[in-house]
Amino acid sequence: MSPDGQARPRPLRAGPGRLTFSRVQPTSIVAARGALLAAVAVALAAPAAAQAQLTYVAVGESTATGVGAQGGGYPPRLARRLEASGVPVRLLNLAAAGATVADVRRDQLPRALGAAPQLLTIGIGLNDLARGRSLRDFSKDLQVMADLLHRTKAVVVISNLPDLSLAPPAAGRAPDVGKRIEQYNAAIETVAARYGFVLADVWGASRAAVRAAGPGGFFAADGLHPSADGYERWADVLAPAAERALAAREQARRGAAAPPKP
Repeated sequence: MSPDGQARPRPLRAGPGRLTFSRVQPTSIVAARGALLAAVAVALAAPAAAQAQLTYVAVGESTATGVGAQGGGYPPRLARRLEASGVPVRLLNLAAAGATVADVRRDQLPRALGAAPQLLTIGIGLNDLARGRSLRDFSKDLQVMADLLHRTKAVVVISNLPDLSLAPPAAGRAPDVGKRIEQYNAAIETVAARYGFVLADVWGASRAAVRAAGPGGFFAADGLHPSADGYERWADVLAPAAERALAAREQARRGAAAPPKP
């Protein structure tokens, strides 16, 4: 139990005949963010010159809790990127190690919806995969969750799954693991397109990271969780996607509020 009363995340483990994962890392993305960040900052400016906080809620599994590294997972790293651009952020990280998509829907979404977020990130599916859940059941639960989130006014950014076939515990089973990852990612991408969520390509980023530096440049010492660099890469993928979506949302809002031209 941590000092703030919350349960400490428990790392996932690989057992005989099964693969249990937490988190993976994306590649660094260099993006021209000036205009987008300015638009987001303007979007959050209060009438009295003080900026309102952007409420950012993260839901998901241990990929958001920071197992395997110091400094937390990708949510606080994304929040720090937004704050560095001048956008005050209030982060509510509801993710739990070991969570499945059904757990997120049951345990995390009620609090997430109650927080009225402007930005919400989803990183889920690795525990469903590790437990051998059917693609049909995973897709069904994912769609139910997405339907609930679609009713909010939040910008929703959903990550696809990293390529766990490149993780050391997958040795000897890489083709089978890779195929399952691709199937799950297809379900995630379908839901993102159907509900207008922003898709963050962590799968592509993870592959590029391993190609560049090998598994050691992507995974922590346990061979399962991302290292600190890995979580930084994940946040690098999320940041430009979130910034673009927030800026577009604000531009649409301002356009709708503008009085008609005479």
